[in-house]
Amino acid sequence: MKLQIPNFNILLYTGTILVVLFIIMAISGIYLALYYKPDFNLAFESVNSVIMHEAPYGWMWRKFHAVGSTLFFLILYIHMFGMIYLGFYKHTKRYFWLTGMALYFGFMVVGFTGYVLPMGQMSYWAAQVITSLLAYIPGFGSDAMRLVRGDYSLSDVTLMRFYVLHIALMPALLGAIILFHANFFKWYATTKFSFNRKGLHVKKELRYAKNTPAKKEPKPFFSNSVLKPLLATTLFLAFYFYLAFFHDYIAFDSLNFIPANPQETPSHIYPEWYFLWMLQLLKSFFIDIGPIKGGYIGMASLVIINLGFLFLPFLDKNPKRLKASQRPYFKWWFSLLIISFLALTILGKLPGTEFVLWLGMGFSTIMMGLFFILPWLSKRELYGKS
Repeated sequence: MKLQIPNFNILLYTGTILVVLFIIMAISGIYLALYYKPDFNLAFESVNSVIMHEAPYGWMWRKFHAVGSTLFFLILYIHMFGMIYLGFYKHTKRYFWLTGMALYFGFMVVGFTGYVLPMGQMSYWAAQVITSLLAYIPGFGSDAMRLVRGDYSLSDVTLMRFYVLHIALMPALLGAIILFHANFFKWYATTKFSFNRKGLHVKKELRYAKNTPAKKEPKPFFSNSVLKPLLATTLFLAFYFYLAFFHDYIAFDSLNFIPANPQETPSHIYPEWYFLWMLQLLKSFFIDIGPIKGGYIGMASLVIINLGFLFLPFLDKNPKRLKASQRPYFKWWFSLLIISFLALTILGKLPGTEFVLWLGMGFSTIMMGLFFILPWLSKRELYGKS
């Protein structure tokens, strides 16, 4: 048995890291749930006093959970954009992409509800602002906002709904989807186990290059399916525990150490970093176009971009599964997507000055337009001279 690990690409093992993080988050979340009180007046004290100072090792588990959530979304975005770069959303990979996007949307719900639970000043007002944006949904926006809140503003009912979603419903649902995404049932049904690729998979995956699939040599199972994921996970966990013990401040906002006060609005309200690009999309279209309010345009742009990610396998008309760097037009499309995403994330943290809003509108328009031009661009790439 050869133990070499050639061609190690950590992008291919970010999924394994996410599964490990999900388990850590579940374990730490169960511990925190034992001491948390989903009450508007008691939630802050239960987190910052009981868990941090009275519960045995509560401070450690809370840091694991908070830092883990921050790194989880960082790895999630790297995993998502990495799969786009590698073209792992086409043909036989389409199933993984669609189930992966279901996980992406589900984890957004988990991240949002978890951010609200400590009832700090910033988490309260961020939730108040974000849920109020639901009012821009045409037709039933006000009803949707009241359905999510359970009231006209954030209250005990809202906190209880978010608590149940965060600790019970969504983790159970996401755990089930992870099994499908990881193709666990197909793996479990395989009766023959050996140390080559044929023994692990029912049939060999086809790579699409023009009209003739390229043949692949069987790869060692142990080094590819055990050593490489183990190496990637070990490197990540070393980084994760280092941050959790020595730089946990990256996961906490200073205003969240102040109890939520509905009578005092912060000068600048923003959610956690992984929602910033979405918030900026909603804020960027501040100009009404005729009878259409800017808020409706912002909501439409958010829906269009997320649907664009979901239906990416169908929008990309080029059947060749190649890296973005090997595609003459798509590499520029991918570069603009990353630039727009990072720019909107940075702008979302800044105060909403006129310059920031105009800049945000520009990047929001670019990001939304990328999904409209992708079918044409990919066809041109396929049939063009290049």
